[in-house]
Parts: sequence; C-alpha cells; structure tokens
Amino acid sequence: MKYFVLIMLLISLNACASPSDCQDPQTQSEMTNCAIKKLDNLEKEINKKIKYLSKTISDDKYFILANKSWEGYRDSHCASISNIYLGGSIYNYVITECKVNQSQVRLKALENDYKDTIDIITKGAP
Repeated sequence: MKYFVLIMLLISLNACASPSDCQDPQTQSEMTNCAIKKLDNLEKEINKKIKYLSKTISDDKYFILANKSWEGYRDSHCASISNIYLGGSIYNYVITECKVNQSQVRLKALENDYKDTIDIITKGAP
C-alpha cells in the first residue's frame, strides 16, 4: 500500500512539473517533447496545405512525387546533420528541431511556390 501511495505521489509531482505550453522548457526531455509537438503541428499544416493544393491542381503526379521526395530529403538531411549526436541525450532534440526548421521552410515554399498556379486556376489567367 505504501508503494502505491509513493507511486501516485511521484506521478502527480511529474504531472505538475511538466509544462503544457512549452513556453519555457527546462530539461532536455521537455525541450524534446516541445520540439515534437511543434513538428506534429507543422506536419498537420503541411498535410492540410498539400491536400488543398492537390485537389486544386488536380492531383498533379509531379506535385505528389515532389512532396514524397521532400519528406525523404528532410529526414535524410536531418539524420545526416544530427549523426554526430547519435547515442547522446541531445540527439532526438537536434534531429527533431532540424525537421521543424525544414518543415517551416517547406510550408512557406508550398504557400509561395504555388501561389501563381492557384491564382490562375481559381481566378483565371492574368
């Protein structure tokens, strides 16, 4: 019974110590978890943008190929530059932050690179 109380106390302390908003992560684990949350949100935004663009430009095979290729590039690129930290406690944070940065660039590219195409399709030729 006393082990149960001790375990419950530790769980409740851990829950209170974890920042939910990622404003000021203090530990490596918190930093990594916040980076993962950022990446998840960015990937959702990218997927939403890709679905919209894919529908609008009629499932262009090159568009689909480009997006699959980009994801492979991002993952390989980030693995390559994070490789020096492999096995260390900071590795997951570094590779995830790299993916966050690359995903931010990709989201902007999707918004900017296809702007003219979307304008022409939705509004007509200039």
